[in-house]
Amino acid sequence: MKGFTLVVAPLFASAVAMAPLAMADTSNGIYSGVGVGNTIVHDANVSGFSDNATLTNSRVSDNNDTAQSAFVGYKFNDWFSTEINYADLGEIDYTSDQGSGNYKTKTYSLSAIGELPLFYGVSGYARVGAAYWDADAEGPASNQYGTDPVYGLGLKYQFETVPVFARAEYRRYDMDSDYRLDATMASVGVQF
Repeated sequence: MKGFTLVVAPLFASAVAMAPLAMADTSNGIYSGVGVGNTIVHDANVSGFSDNATLTNSRVSDNNDTAQSAFVGYKFNDWFSTEINYADLGEIDYTSDQGSGNYKTKTYSLSAIGELPLFYGVSGYARVGAAYWDADAEGPASNQYGTDPVYGLGLKYQFETVPVFARAEYRRYDMDSDYRLDATMASVGVQF
C-alpha cells in the first residue's frame, strides 16, 4: 500500500496543480451549438390565424411536434451575450369543415441573454428578442409570416475543463393572439 501511495500521490498532486492551467476560458467569445426539443401550440384559433374567412369550425388535431435549433452567439462577459438562432418548430395539424392540413413553422431570431452564475458551473439565464417566423400551410389555411417577440428562461451548465456547455430552456414565440408556440429545448454548444 505504501508503494501505491508513493506512486499515486505525486501524480495526484501534479494533476491538482495543473488543473487551473487546463481550465477553459469561457468568460467571453463566440459560441455555437444545436438543440432538440418539443413544440406545443396553445389556444390556437386556426381560422383567425390564417386570415381565411371561409375556414370554419377549425381546431387543432395534433398540438405538438419535435423542435430543432441551431445557434451562434457572442458572450461579452459572464453576464451578457447576444445570440442568433434558427429553429424548426415542426408541424401542427388542424382540421376544419373545408378539410385538414398543417402548419410547418420556422423561426430566425436575435436575442439578448442575461446570465446569472449560480454555483459550480451552473447558471440561470433569461432571453428576450425578436423572431421572424414563417408558418407554411398545407391544406385550406393560408401561409402566414411576421416578426414578433421571443422570450425564455433556462439553465446552463458550463464544463470546467473543456469549452463545452449544456442548456435546458423554455422559449415562447408570441406570433399572434390566435397562435402561440412554446418550445422546450435541450442543447449543447461549444465556445471558441
